[in-house]
Amino acid sequence: MDIISSLAWIKRGAAKGTPIKFMPEPEELESMIDKSGDQDEEETTNEGEMDVEKRQEKDDQEDDENDIFIPGVGPIAMHASNRDDPLLEIKDDGEDSDAEDYFIRPDDNLIVAAHVEDDTSSLEVYIYNDKEGYLYVHHDILMLHMPLCLTWLDYDTNNSNTVNYVAVGSMEGAIEIFDVDLVDQMEPMHTFAKKSQKKKSKSSKNSSKKANKSSEGHDAAVLDLTWNKLVRQIFASSSADATIALWDLSQMKMALHLEKLHKKQIQSICWHPSEAQNLLSGSSDRTVCLVDCRDGNNKSSQHRWTFDSDIERVTWNTFDTNQFLTSTENGYVYAMDIRQTTIPVYNFSAHTGAVTGLCLNSSIPGLLVTSSFDECVKVWDVENNTVTFIAERQFPTGRINACLVNPDFPFTYAFGGQSQGLQIWDCSENSDVRTRFGTRAKFEMVEVADEPAAAAAASKPVVSSFPTTAPTVTSAVLKAQRKKSSKKNK
Repeated sequence: MDIISSLAWIKRGAAKGTPIKFMPEPEELESMIDKSGDQDEEETTNEGEMDVEKRQEKDDQEDDENDIFIPGVGPIAMHASNRDDPLLEIKDDGEDSDAEDYFIRPDDNLIVAAHVEDDTSSLEVYIYNDKEGYLYVHHDILMLHMPLCLTWLDYDTNNSNTVNYVAVGSMEGAIEIFDVDLVDQMEPMHTFAKKSQKKKSKSSKNSSKKANKSSEGHDAAVLDLTWNKLVRQIFASSSADATIALWDLSQMKMALHLEKLHKKQIQSICWHPSEAQNLLSGSSDRTVCLVDCRDGNNKSSQHRWTFDSDIERVTWNTFDTNQFLTSTENGYVYAMDIRQTTIPVYNFSAHTGAVTGLCLNSSIPGLLVTSSFDECVKVWDVENNTVTFIAERQFPTGRINACLVNPDFPFTYAFGGQSQGLQIWDCSENSDVRTRFGTRAKFEMVEVADEPAAAAAASKPVVSSFPTTAPTVTSAVLKAQRKKSSKKNK
């Protein structure tokens, strides 16, 4: 097993130029020194007990091992560093390049990947430079729990300086916050633990109910996280326990628990881009719900749509904030208008498998990228609510679990799946993509060579024609209105 379950891009300039190396507390350091000192004393005592002859033999043997003999040349002296060798004119240890790789340049992006390999889980922090094209792992963070979802945030009520944090949702139901700028850290900065399971007492049922209500967190795996960029101290989590939790970073506790939005696990959540109180959620119960979190558990604050398959992802259209997109397990993508209609603005069959990646570009109008369990990534033009297929590419990742766009370079996408690690694609290398979207880009595009023929040779799929009958999409709000009107007529 070698899976990337989730990704988080970090914009340029958000990371420290020189990451901080974790240092243990003074007490821990003293205990480490004491342990090493005890070992040295034991070795000294053992050597003192050796007789003179054995000690001499040991010293001679070590001298022989340090000399390397080559026939016809004689012994070669080994130096700890090239700088100590008088015969070398270039004193290069190769350390400068390693030191240079450690520093983060202002034009570097970071990518955090949730990586699961066999029984080991970790966060891998990559450095990526779009202009120079390099990508490498800068450092990693070992995880005790299997990570399933990530969200980046830069809020810390106790730190007035810019911070660079990532929140991680795990299979066990815990949410942990790590400092991406801290290298070799052993523990998270803070953990929002899984809800404690308390046994009910037969003698006092009321007290057990109160105890359960006061506990915070989720009962099952955390499936998605999203940070509210308008109310920066709030982020939300959704879970396999069919609930959503809102967390307050200023107080480090749960602010709201939404328990009756869905009947099954909630796989995707997304904050509205301009209305900070509105949260969109998609569930395996085949529904999408828009909730006003100011009164989230009140049904009058909820607007619901029902589809014909499990919901995989939800996202907002930043160019039309009354429109959201959702993808389903059976490979379809739907665009819905939240104001008035139950009929999709448009819908199409995008893939033959579950659409697990749904990236509607916030910088280039109409640029939609989807990825799927069918191992394909596809580019679509959905401007003016008309769907046109543009390009397709396959990656050696197996089923694709995550798809995310670079916040600084809107043609660059990162993908992760069930093998082969992190994959990066600049889709502007495809001539069809460049021709279609080049004039819509808000920055000057650099001329690049077209993709190799082998990568772009996939045949263009035929976009399914729209069904003659409307898909199964209903609105609970409109249903209630119809019931009221029918009663009045009677």
